Amino acid sequence: MVFRRKRVQSSVRFYFLVGLAVPGYILLFPVYRLDLALGVFGTYAALIVPYIAVTVPFNTLLMTGFLREFPGEIEEAAIIDGVGLWRLCWSVVLPLMRPVIATILIFNVVCVFNEFPFASILISNPDMVTVSLAVSRFQGQFTVDYGGMMASATLVLLPQLIIYAIFQKQVIAGMTVGAVKG
Repeated sequence: MVFRRKRVQSSVRFYFLVGLAVPGYILLFPVYRLDLALGVFGTYAALIVPYIAVTVPFNTLLMTGFLREFPGEIEEAAIIDGVGLWRLCWSVVLPLMRPVIATILIFNVVCVFNEFPFASILISNPDMVTVSLAVSRFQGQFTVDYGGMMASATLVLLPQLIIYAIFQKQVIAGMTVGAVKG
């Protein structure tokens, strides 16, 4: 039974790794066709669903890698103290997962803010632009408004920097959790 579970885990992990290996831009044409078939082309749902699908393998592998190294003694001590399953997850495991959650949040925000090809293909309404599409609007056919482009690029960068500044300590704390003083 244990061998079968390990085999299933390794095959699921393999599929997540394949999902990481496939660039999201290869999926652009199939996603375009699916959006047309489902009738969501030109809506924000046409962007949100592919963004989620593309980030699931990375997020899952990062989370499972962190939880694989999670010390079982902490869970055992909490269970001995009489903690139930929900309280164990909410009060013990989740606070210790803050570094990995912060890392996932930072990576996903940067990925979505900087993503251009999906947004340029799947959004056709000029009033429904994403941030990266709005920056590209400063480039015309024959002229480029460099001042406007730089100002908008700065405004695009600010939320990413703010999110990184807020969660920076959790990421650094997560990187030094297993460190040993010499």
